[in-house]
Amino acid sequence: MQFTVKYKDIKNIGVYMQGLKVRYIIGVVLLSVTGFSSAEALQPDPAWQQGKLENGFNWQLLQTPQRPNDRIQLRLAIKTGSLSEKASEKGYSYLLPRMALYHQTEAFPASVLQDFWRQASDPDMPLPPAVVSYDYTIYSLSLPNNRPDLVKQALNWLATSVAGAKYTETSLHNGLTVKNLPVATLPVNANDPVWRARLNGSAMLGYDPGQKPNGNVDLASVNSFYQKWYTPDVMTLYVAGHVDARMLSDSITQAFSPLEGKRSEPVAVAVLSAVKPQAIDILQENQSKDTLSLIWDIDWLPIKDSNVLLRYWGSDLAREAIYRSLQRTFNQKFPGDEVTSGLDCRVQYQKASCTLAVTASPEKMAAVSDVMLSELATINQNGIDPELFNAMMKEKQLQLSQLFAAYARTSTDVLISQRLISQQNGVVDIAPEQYQLLRQTFLGSQNIDQVNMEARRLLSQEAAIVLAQPKEKQTMDAEQIRQKFTQTLWPTLPVPVVDASPEASKVVEQQENEPAPALPIPKPLTR
Repeated sequence: MQFTVKYKDIKNIGVYMQGLKVRYIIGVVLLSVTGFSSAEALQPDPAWQQGKLENGFNWQLLQTPQRPNDRIQLRLAIKTGSLSEKASEKGYSYLLPRMALYHQTEAFPASVLQDFWRQASDPDMPLPPAVVSYDYTIYSLSLPNNRPDLVKQALNWLATSVAGAKYTETSLHNGLTVKNLPVATLPVNANDPVWRARLNGSAMLGYDPGQKPNGNVDLASVNSFYQKWYTPDVMTLYVAGHVDARMLSDSITQAFSPLEGKRSEPVAVAVLSAVKPQAIDILQENQSKDTLSLIWDIDWLPIKDSNVLLRYWGSDLAREAIYRSLQRTFNQKFPGDEVTSGLDCRVQYQKASCTLAVTASPEKMAAVSDVMLSELATINQNGIDPELFNAMMKEKQLQLSQLFAAYARTSTDVLISQRLISQQNGVVDIAPEQYQLLRQTFLGSQNIDQVNMEARRLLSQEAAIVLAQPKEKQTMDAEQIRQKFTQTLWPTLPVPVVDASPEASKVVEQQENEPAPALPIPKPLTR
């Protein structure tokens, strides 16, 4: 049997997890917002129905009558990953999904399984059916609408091949030997130099979600690991689509109630280390352009009340203003698409960071880095251009006026991905009505002085400097650029101790252009 499942852009697994690209987001800082003196608890969106079986199995459902033609999305999230592995079990968390995808049972012989996977993958936006990380594993199915029989079949497969499987030697053999099984990992590349630098001092160091088992693997040992960590009390099934809620609830109960077991040990908490100010050079094969990145570490707090949300929005607005100012300057000084830039803020295992990146040809990067520094220094000294600020605020008001129309157009895959991200990071996924009220008051309270204060707060914090260059066209090094930025933006900060560890080495050769992957900071509040 051969899988026909394909999936796009697996390197950008963070985008898969959310369903859309998040460019400007979070940082929680101390900020007083006019008009908000007391916190208002955020109320979970009542549109998401929830249930719990006696064995601890949880499920959540979002019915989408406004999207009757969308595919039905299912995600089974299990709180276990590579951090659960002992030394003798390295690679088991990655092996189990591979075994599940090829696990044949009486209800799912080879021919039935092949047909099931053909229908359970969206041909327009195929996603990996399994993703393994440090402390969680997620299984994903996408089903055509108006197929209640296929929904029941999908629940049966999840209950018998993933959550309550009895794996055989054949399952183990397939998991070990079959090539090109669509099991993804997060991070995509645990050897990325920026990612390795962030693992120092964390409990995640030495664990790799994509590690394959070494040596002979005993089925009894794999099954023991499976029964210990794949227990119903740490599983949550998410469903989004146009389905019959009562019928689905009955089907979930029927499929998952027989599951047994209870977690006896907690999974180690995956927490990244802070981004340390340092210079990292990356030499890449088969690349034609340079990419310069500034990475700031930002404190992360779960978003459960209006005060934290408003601080989130205030910081978000300032970062977007910085990015737009920089983008406008690049467009003026470098015509066409000679220079591209981006601002990407992400939650990475209870740590948030923002990366301001610019890409250009090696011949132009020296000039581009100087323009970038000059613009950031100008913002730090003079603030954001009032004309740009006013244009931003008008755009935000227009977006808010179109909120419900935009929500009606939001696809089920985006809705369910947002739900997963928000729940993983302690964000209350509020209803559009509460969002609209809070957002309107927030926008009405903003002024350019507040945005400038937040912009200066970010720019006063020393960033890590990462320079990725084609191996055959290395013309600069990150430390030179870092010294320029330090002299201009951070001249009064103490000189940091140079980290001589391999993870912080000056030059790292990277065979593939794979970014340090991470979970995007959740943006369910902007529906």
